[in-house]
Amino acid sequence: MANDRHSLAVALTTLGCKLNQAETEELTRRFLKAGFRVVDYDGIVDVYVINTCTVTHVADRKSRQLIRHARRANPSALVVATGCYVDVAPNEVVQVDQIDLVVANDDKPRIAELVNEALGNMTDARIPETELHIDPALRTRAFVKIEEGCNKFCTFCIVPVARGRERSVPIEEVVSSVARRVDAGHREIVLTGVHVGTYGKDLKGEPEIDLTDLVRALLERTGVERLRLSSIEPMDFHPGLLAIWENDRVCRHIHLPLQSGSDSVLRRMRRRYDPTSFVRTIERIRAAIPDVAITTDVIVGFPGETDAEFQETYDLAREIGFAGIHVFKYSPRRGTVAAKMPEQVPYQVKKTRSDAMMRLASQGAASFRRRHLGETLDVLFETQATTPHGHLWEGLTDNYVRVFAACEDDLTNQVCQTEILGEIDGSLLGRVLQKSDLSDQEKDDSQSS
Repeated sequence: MANDRHSLAVALTTLGCKLNQAETEELTRRFLKAGFRVVDYDGIVDVYVINTCTVTHVADRKSRQLIRHARRANPSALVVATGCYVDVAPNEVVQVDQIDLVVANDDKPRIAELVNEALGNMTDARIPETELHIDPALRTRAFVKIEEGCNKFCTFCIVPVARGRERSVPIEEVVSSVARRVDAGHREIVLTGVHVGTYGKDLKGEPEIDLTDLVRALLERTGVERLRLSSIEPMDFHPGLLAIWENDRVCRHIHLPLQSGSDSVLRRMRRRYDPTSFVRTIERIRAAIPDVAITTDVIVGFPGETDAEFQETYDLAREIGFAGIHVFKYSPRRGTVAAKMPEQVPYQVKKTRSDAMMRLASQGAASFRRRHLGETLDVLFETQATTPHGHLWEGLTDNYVRVFAACEDDLTNQVCQTEILGEIDGSLLGRVLQKSDLSDQEKDDSQSS
């Protein structure tokens, strides 16, 4: 292993939720500021950092596999594990083949320092924020953590154990984080946490603050062009939140986890809403936000779920018509109440229900996409993709519809007015009309030529 810290290459990989993604982005910045080079996971690597997940036993297994893969890829590298699996089962992680360093979630802000100590690099050279080299391809969207932890203790979920109680990031810190990312060139910011909708409840001060106050501060005090909210729990979505979407810089996309459409299953899950209140929330959202994309999570095969209870979920999801559904087959998680419940549903039954729900999800997504045929939409393009139809630029509308378009110009991180012509492989096909971020002079020159 190289002795010059400034030549050391660190590779980071993430499992799990958007909160983990947000934290990995922040870890990347911390390593860059400490003088490391951040490289591809499959390249020549001196330090591997695996940001683990523990939401299911499958996530635990994937975390162990990534750790072992890193060790096999480079036996002399420093292999570091952090994240929720580390917090929930530290002894298991330590026993994984030749893990070098285990960093708890609370110690993530010190990870570069801890790695330096493990490598014997005790100097304190720092690179200023303004001199950080961030890959332009990563500048389209940034995840910013505004909250973590959970006080709800749903019977299927280990997150309260892994993340602890709800803790909000003070407004000033969030504003600063968003401003830095905007200055670095990010066009879209995703606000993430475990319970985004409870933001501010734990912060002391007069008057009390909530998510609407945070969003207003970000819109007023930063130049963020697109602000997207990650998942909001149904019990946290009060009518006052709808004021957030009065500003068109806030993306028309709300992820509202249903989990089940059966009142009896929701009670066993210890969810704090019922199907009727969920539908009322959906109706209020759609009345207030035109063309909003509402996506959801559904768990099939929860302990004791009968055919009739699954049918209630299926029928409700079909009635609502979600723009997207993440379908999960229930997986017992050691340490949760549900793992000890009787009447665990056989795998084949769960698979049959999952397949049916996935077909419904595909139909709902297609129906939502087709509503936009013939429209002109602003698309934030991310990268050029190689498809069976050639090299096409790929991006997202603010209401989370994926669009492909051919263009000879470099559209990386560009917002473009795009005419929607048709469908392509589960997405939309468009024609770029105009880059919305062209200067007035450039637009005049383009029109006169």
